Amino acid sequence: MFRRFTWLGVAAATLAFLVACSQAPQSPVSPSAVSGTSAANPDGSTLKVSAPTLISPANAARADSVRPTVVFRNAVGRFASAALSYRLQVLGVNNAVIDELLVSQDASGQTSLGTEADLGYDTEYRWRVRAELEGQPGPWSEVWSFRTAQRVLIGTGDNVGPPRNIGFNETYDILYTIYQAARWDISGRSNRDQLNLFLETAMAAVHYGHGKWNPRGGDAGWCIKNGGPGRPQSDDVIVRCDTRDAWDLVLGIGGGNPVWSPSYIGRLPSIQQVYPPRASTLARLPQ
Repeated sequence: MFRRFTWLGVAAATLAFLVACSQAPQSPVSPSAVSGTSAANPDGSTLKVSAPTLISPANAARADSVRPTVVFRNAVGRFASAALSYRLQVLGVNNAVIDELLVSQDASGQTSLGTEADLGYDTEYRWRVRAELEGQPGPWSEVWSFRTAQRVLIGTGDNVGPPRNIGFNETYDILYTIYQAARWDISGRSNRDQLNLFLETAMAAVHYGHGKWNPRGGDAGWCIKNGGPGRPQSDDVIVRCDTRDAWDLVLGIGGGNPVWSPSYIGRLPSIQQVYPPRASTLARLPQ
């Protein structure tokens, strides 16, 4: 479900300094801070680091979509610094593990991880994270819950059709038709946030369906992207969520003479996050 990253290696000496003497691991429980220099935590952790701090989705919050992005503050080594990896667990309400995967640490101090497949609509999930270094685990974070977005059908009273596959040409036609109807300014008179909002709003009609602009039904396989860790959303690139195939839509967007000229730009590298548009932006579509 969640996008995977490449593990980062570390020197053996750093690992040895961060790891406590080995003990038989126990079942993970809510962690306490590791104390001393050799004893393992009650939860079986042996890596001398703090637990990650969860940031988003906030505990018991409603996510904007069925492909939420989780964000957490990185763990901190108690005696040395190292490039850590993290194990993320997504849990059902009965605490059964639905998905478990690894993500490499972002150098910014907090790490994010976006989903690649839909979770259930209007469903509660739980999540927790721990740091790891070459297989040695740190303490688990708290367990937070979130509820995914409700299925959204917004339009002009028309019924929105069932989910379907939408090709690039039809996707482009929907976006360009909305652009013309909304008279959205994508020149240098608009700032980056306004340009981003247009793309996300128009893509929401493709992704979720819309009674006026896409009444035949949405295709959840279409996403938007950011430019890499810590960088903002793209203002003119759309992506297939699963294959990461991407298309640039506008030449010179944000400049003096933007021109709609779609071109395929290949598959995005894994460092670029891909995620669905927010369902809430459907309300901004022209009626």
